[in-house]
Amino acid sequence: MGHRREPADRRLAIGPANFAEQAYQWARAVERHLELPAVSFALKPVPLRGRGFQFSAHHRIPHPRLMTPWGRAVRLNRILHGATHLAVDGFIPLHRAGIAADLARASRQGIRMALIAHGSDIRDPDAHMARFGFSYYASAPNEWVDKLRRRSRRNRSIAVALALPLFVSTPDLLLDVPEATWLPLSVDVERWQAAHPALGGGTPTVLHRPSYSKPPIKGTDVIDPVLRNLAALGRIRYLAPEHVSHDAMPELVGQADIVVDQIRTGSYGVAAVEGLAAGRLVIGFLGPATRALMPEEPPIVDASPERFAAVMNGILDDPETFSERAAAGPGFVRRWHDGAASAAALKSFLA
Repeated sequence: MGHRREPADRRLAIGPANFAEQAYQWARAVERHLELPAVSFALKPVPLRGRGFQFSAHHRIPHPRLMTPWGRAVRLNRILHGATHLAVDGFIPLHRAGIAADLARASRQGIRMALIAHGSDIRDPDAHMARFGFSYYASAPNEWVDKLRRRSRRNRSIAVALALPLFVSTPDLLLDVPEATWLPLSVDVERWQAAHPALGGGTPTVLHRPSYSKPPIKGTDVIDPVLRNLAALGRIRYLAPEHVSHDAMPELVGQADIVVDQIRTGSYGVAAVEGLAAGRLVIGFLGPATRALMPEEPPIVDASPERFAAVMNGILDDPETFSERAAAGPGFVRRWHDGAASAAALKSFLA
């Protein structure tokens, strides 16, 4: 009996955050695995003298500073024309009146709405610091933490008040909003395939892309001195690019044996998934609470800040054992981050 394609009586729009191209990848996943039309839309970034990645999106909206509210509304109406479902990405309202007003407008148009959170937009800084003494919030300036505390509290209140389907892009956020659904990050697995296996011999190459954020939420303040010391001792070759285009990243990751992601968040993001997809050994920190939430533990090596140097030395002392961990990465990504699991998570919302 042949496969029967469902009629396209539903159409999804996702935006406008599109962090690390995720709105675009989720829309592609819905089209590929649920056979429903889907589009992504994203804010055009304000030019930053060449800095920052330019990610794919089906539609772009000029930044609010560069467009009148009327012009912005016209552009959004064109993007949402024919949509039956809307996922507001990153808790960024589509109109100045806020997300509640977005919901009212969508309801009048017969569009069902959901919310997607990515991290600090909904993560509770105080709960995070209670879980991890080395939390990036703990060493950050008080005014920065207060700003994120207010924003995440407001967004959690919005989620409760509107009672919309809520998705989170990383599993650790289920500790903050247990009622949410994990929407796995999605990457183009083929794009990240590397030409050679990791830790195959010789001096290992280690990649860490420092965070532009201040404070350095990835833990670069701990990671960078350790890796520079190991490079000075001749134990590793250290890659630490500050400005790399997104198109150049697959080649750069493919040159590495080890990718150091972050060691202060208790989570893993797109950079870690890309490293796993390339079969690189990924070092990060998830912690037991996050790992317990997952249907399958990712083959990421945990290294808290105080243990990072010891973990690195352990890997360099026994590269063969850790090469097996690295080789498990592509399979894990194909099971959870190639778009199929993402589409499955969105299926009930789109039903």
